[in-house]
Amino acid sequence: MRPRTRPRPHRLAAALALALASVFLISPPAGAAVDTGTWYVLESRSSGLALDIDGASTEPGAGLIQWNRTGAANQQFRFIDAGGGYYRIQAGHSGHVLDVYDWDTANGAEVVQWNDLNNTNQQWRVTENADGYATFVNRFSGKALDVWQQSASAGARVSQYTPTGAANQQWRLVPVDDGSGSAEDPYGYLFAYMNGEGGANGEQVYFALSRGNDPLAYDALNGGQPVMTSDVGEQGARDPFIVRSPQDGKYYMIATDLKIHGNGDWDRAQRHGSLSLVVWESTDLVNWSSARLERVSPSSAGNTWAPEAYWDPTRNAFVVYWASKLYSTSDHSDDTHHRMMYATTTDFRDFSEASVWVDKGYSTIDSTVAEHEGTYYRYTKDERSGTSCGKFILSETSTSLTNTDWSFQTECIGSGAISHGEGPLIFKSNTEDRWYMFIDEYGGRGYIPFETTDLSSGQWTPVSGYSLPGRPRHGSVLPLTYEEYQAVQSAWS
Repeated sequence: MRPRTRPRPHRLAAALALALASVFLISPPAGAAVDTGTWYVLESRSSGLALDIDGASTEPGAGLIQWNRTGAANQQFRFIDAGGGYYRIQAGHSGHVLDVYDWDTANGAEVVQWNDLNNTNQQWRVTENADGYATFVNRFSGKALDVWQQSASAGARVSQYTPTGAANQQWRLVPVDDGSGSAEDPYGYLFAYMNGEGGANGEQVYFALSRGNDPLAYDALNGGQPVMTSDVGEQGARDPFIVRSPQDGKYYMIATDLKIHGNGDWDRAQRHGSLSLVVWESTDLVNWSSARLERVSPSSAGNTWAPEAYWDPTRNAFVVYWASKLYSTSDHSDDTHHRMMYATTTDFRDFSEASVWVDKGYSTIDSTVAEHEGTYYRYTKDERSGTSCGKFILSETSTSLTNTDWSFQTECIGSGAISHGEGPLIFKSNTEDRWYMFIDEYGGRGYIPFETTDLSSGQWTPVSGYSLPGRPRHGSVLPLTYEEYQAVQSAWS
């Protein structure tokens, strides 16, 4: 580490002049939810990584980086009131405060820890935005604490830069003493998806991990390559869905046994396709079993598409559901339509006999389910062409998961924001009463996010600010615990 020098007298004069000027040029600080009695982890909005004193050094002059959240004291900071709406930001492991190195005003200048002298280059204005993220602007330089070049990598430097309002200058204040970050608390999201039939490896399982607790920003894992591939059945794994067992905590991932790339024969896939699910098991989301096939559909079915599962406490079992065309002829030569089917299981090895769940007299596929306050909400693709709501999502409600007569709620979900949609996935925010639905604009942009704060309203609003890896297609999002997030990040990054 290079030695740190304090400014010479003539530089102090210049610094003082600039500091005095800043009193008049910088607008009064906005209110922010900072508790001077609380230690915080400062989490970057752009990367999801935590502000970190490099190497946990206790030496003055040690630099700032972003790093995987560990909960260690060198990632814990508190705010000391410096007057005038400014704060000194103190590191928990060293007692030093964040300091603009050598009184530098340049973009990219180092921010380090240094002895607390209460100088203006150690004072920061904290401004909270409407989304609950804060920016930190130095009183001396007028520059904001900034992840250099918007890097998403652990170890990237944190310096100062002209305030832009970008996500790499926004920080979430996570209180250390409220239980946030403990092993079993909700934290982050795992996104499992496919890339589609356009490439040789597109119909396999890909993972992306959220940037911290941000439900709308994800980075591909495993270098953007498949995490799991199927070597069974048709050797494709479309529409991956992950679920956790409430009985023993085991994770199951199921997928469609289908590969279209290289043949493009959708008619064959619907008349003489696989009657089985592709199944993987894991105890930790990192180490997975080999893929296996489990048959769930009857001989009259022509296909078994887009399987999902939801735990039903009244049956003490998973209800597994999927789309199948059911034929009346043995050679499956007649014309028919997709129905939603279901069966029950506790271990994804032994399944009950399949039953028809949804039969509207026309094709419906890709159902997904959420439960809230005793009501189930089911979202399904209307597969018809030439109707006003065909190729969009319809929603229904029921108080029983296996009910075959759900109540209509609304239709045309996605219309006006996307050209058509399928493969809806739904999940709840870890931090607020907000739900997210991603709808796959197949043949176009892939998944597009929508949100609502009230499932009972049936109203979904498209989200403009999101970051997804490439053009992800039909999959699922699994909310994680902090321990799970750390394990997945360590294994696949």
